[in-house]
Amino acid sequence: MFTAPTTVAIRSQRFMNSNSFRTTETRDLAAEIDGPSGVEIWTAAEQHLVTVESLRVHYIESGTGRAVVMIHGNAGGVEDFELGVMQLLSREYRVIAIDRPGHGSSDRPAEKSATVEYQAQLLHRTLSHLGVAQPVLIEHSWGAALALAYALKYPDEVSALVLLAPAAYPDAGVNGLLRMTIRTPVLRDLSLLLGRSTFGRRRLKRDLARAFYPQMVPENYFKMASSSWLGRKQFKAYLEDEWSLNDSLKKMSKRYIEISIPVVIVTGAEDKIVSPKENAYRLRTTIRGSQLIELKNAGHEIPQTHPDSVYAALALISSASDSSCQN
Repeated sequence: MFTAPTTVAIRSQRFMNSNSFRTTETRDLAAEIDGPSGVEIWTAAEQHLVTVESLRVHYIESGTGRAVVMIHGNAGGVEDFELGVMQLLSREYRVIAIDRPGHGSSDRPAEKSATVEYQAQLLHRTLSHLGVAQPVLIEHSWGAALALAYALKYPDEVSALVLLAPAAYPDAGVNGLLRMTIRTPVLRDLSLLLGRSTFGRRRLKRDLARAFYPQMVPENYFKMASSSWLGRKQFKAYLEDEWSLNDSLKKMSKRYIEISIPVVIVTGAEDKIVSPKENAYRLRTTIRGSQLIELKNAGHEIPQTHPDSVYAALALISSASDSSCQN
C-alpha cells in the first residue's frame, strides 16, 4: 500500500507571462526553455493521428523515458500542454498529450454517449495501440475525472496520477437549462450558433479571465481558444461533457477509496472554476496516501501558469516509487 506525507504547500513561480504563449501553423514546436536544473534545453513536439474504434485520435509527443500521458479539461486541447509544461517534462519523460473525443482534432462517436467512463475506455485502447504501459496520468480539471475513471477501471495498468485542479465530485451548480439545451435539438442548434457569435467570444473571454485568475489571460491563448473551442464540433462536445459529468461523478466518487496507487493533487488556492475545498481537499482526505500541492497564488489554469508545479508533482511520484522499492 502506498503511503506518503500530507499536504505540501509551495509558492510556485509563474513560468509564463501574457507575452510568452505562442502557436505555430505547423504545430512542430521547437522552444528553448530553462529546465528544472536551470540548463537550457531544446525539445520538439510531434503531432500524430491514430485510428481507434473507427475514431481519429490526435496526440502530440515529445521526449523519452518514463511515459507520462496528459489530458486536458473542458474545453481545451493539446495546446494546454504543448507550450510550457511539455517542454519542461520532456527533458526526463516521454510525454504524450491527447485531444479528448470531439476536442481539438480528435473525433467523437456519433452513436454512443461519450461519458467519462467511455473516454477512459477509449484512452486505454489508444495507449494500448501506442504500446504505452503503466503510464503516469497527468490530467487537468474535467480530465482529472477521466484519470480517476481510468484508475478505477484499470487499477493495474496505471502507475500514478497527477490531478491538476481536479473536478472529482458532483457540482451542485449544474442546472436544468443545460440539460434541456442538450436534449432539445432547436435549443442545441441555437447554442451552437451562439458559440460562434460575438456573444460566444465575449462569454469565452469572461470565462477564461476567471480560469486564469489571479493571472491575466495570454492574448495568444485567447485567440487560439476562440478560433478552435467555439467551432460547432468542439462546442457540442463541451456541452455534452458538461451535461454528462455529474451523473458519472455521483457513482465514481463512492469508489475513490479503492484507489491505492500514488496520487498527487495540485490545486490553486484562488481557483474560481473548480472549488478546491469541494474537490481537491476532499479528494485528499478520501484517497489514502495521496499528497496535495497547494499553490498560494494560482487559479485554475495550472498547466499554463505554473508548469513547474507539475514537475514538482512528478518528483513526489518518483520519490514515493523509490521509497516503495526500498521497502
